[in-house]
Amino acid sequence: MKRILFILLLAVVAVSCRERTTVLSPVDLSPYLQGDSLYVFTVKDVTFSLVPMPGGTFAMGETLDQGLFRTPSVHQVILDGFAVGRTEVSQALWKAVMGKNPSARVMPDAPVTGITWKQASEFVSRLASLTGVPFRLPTEAEWEYAARRLGDMPGGVWEWCSDVWTDTPVDSLQVNPTGPEEGEMRALRGGSAADKGNRAITRKGLAPYTKAGNIGLRLAVSTQEACPADIRRLLLEGKVERETVPDGGLKRETFTVGGVSFTMLPVEGGTFVMGGRENSPSVREDELPRHPVTVSPFRIGQYEVTQALWEAVMGTVPPGNQGADYPVGNVSWYDAQAFIRQLNILTGRKFRLPSEAEWEFAARGGKKTRGYDFAGSPIPQSVAQYATEDMKTRPVGRFFPNEIGAFDMCGNVWEWVQDRYGPYDALAQVDPAGPQRSLSGSDTRIARGGSAATKADKCRVTNRNEFEASRFRTTIGFRLAL
Repeated sequence: MKRILFILLLAVVAVSCRERTTVLSPVDLSPYLQGDSLYVFTVKDVTFSLVPMPGGTFAMGETLDQGLFRTPSVHQVILDGFAVGRTEVSQALWKAVMGKNPSARVMPDAPVTGITWKQASEFVSRLASLTGVPFRLPTEAEWEYAARRLGDMPGGVWEWCSDVWTDTPVDSLQVNPTGPEEGEMRALRGGSAADKGNRAITRKGLAPYTKAGNIGLRLAVSTQEACPADIRRLLLEGKVERETVPDGGLKRETFTVGGVSFTMLPVEGGTFVMGGRENSPSVREDELPRHPVTVSPFRIGQYEVTQALWEAVMGTVPPGNQGADYPVGNVSWYDAQAFIRQLNILTGRKFRLPSEAEWEFAARGGKKTRGYDFAGSPIPQSVAQYATEDMKTRPVGRFFPNEIGAFDMCGNVWEWVQDRYGPYDALAQVDPAGPQRSLSGSDTRIARGGSAATKADKCRVTNRNEFEASRFRTTIGFRLAL
């Protein structure tokens, strides 16, 4: 009997010692808000502050602004609102809560150091008890999101995060990720003053009992501000708002944002046979079977979105771009959605990416089509920038337009469309929107039209390509629909 009780006791101890997944408990912090930009708290005469972080979405990992990698590891993250420490936890605050200062060099206003992950977890637990506010360690995703927004978090000291450490790349969209369920090590972020090249993506894993003179922590707490509903609808449910066709039909329309003008061309709705010809030597399996598709009237951009328009809307241009009149490149599918969201805020309209069916219908020339393999010609050299020696794009509009007046729908840059990648079937469809989920399990989206780095056969109007939605390269851009 005693042996059984002893085994049960060991089991209880083992369960109680197992690390739990981070709990994100939203709380109303408005009583602590000073001005518009800081939550301020006081514990035993020690004052500290947290910065509000609005809910949103971002590309987590090796993005261009964090340094160019040949095989970047990037995935999209959706986060609800939270607040993060404006600075690392100070020695004074640690002592006020824990009673002793573990730092080798005593400086009350300097970051506390020489603490293990377990001690950091105990500190936030005690602080929560003292204040009634559910303070915690930030998740890795929250830490990086805040570091990208604030700009001055990397360096100083390594900072413990709540996540179990993993170096396995993530390739799918995540919502409020808290890291793996199990693991021996915990994640740290940001690097220290002794390290070189510290960035928002700088990270490493250490055992939770590790302590060092360059390891500290930063506070976080979940707020009640959710990620904007339109972002969630788009990224999680694939719901895109469309404008209704005005009385009298669609007309050519020109818009100006930040001094940059762009034109949307009317595309009269109709029915066409989507997909490649079975007897074509270039046709790929995913272009078949051919199937009838009906699309409603819509507008399509006369040109690919240019770097000038991107800068007018977003304020900066992604690295690696060449000039104002060139198509913007190095943008992921998620980046394109962020641009469109901001453009819609600025214009009050409902711009979007075209569906794959809309893109092909417009590239073929809509109801004015002459049935060419390329957008506006049977000869790719007259309408497309493709497979050049330098593999670089050219300014938009340098070639002949297609039947509806759209330029560069073949070549120059691959163009993101709204749809996830999936196979065709032979059934007739009306305004198809693609599969609800990617068959591969990761978020793969379709790009159309080929690029300056592809051979001519990839520039055919029926050719399809599959990219991770977080993928970026200089030859991937997009075109607007409305």
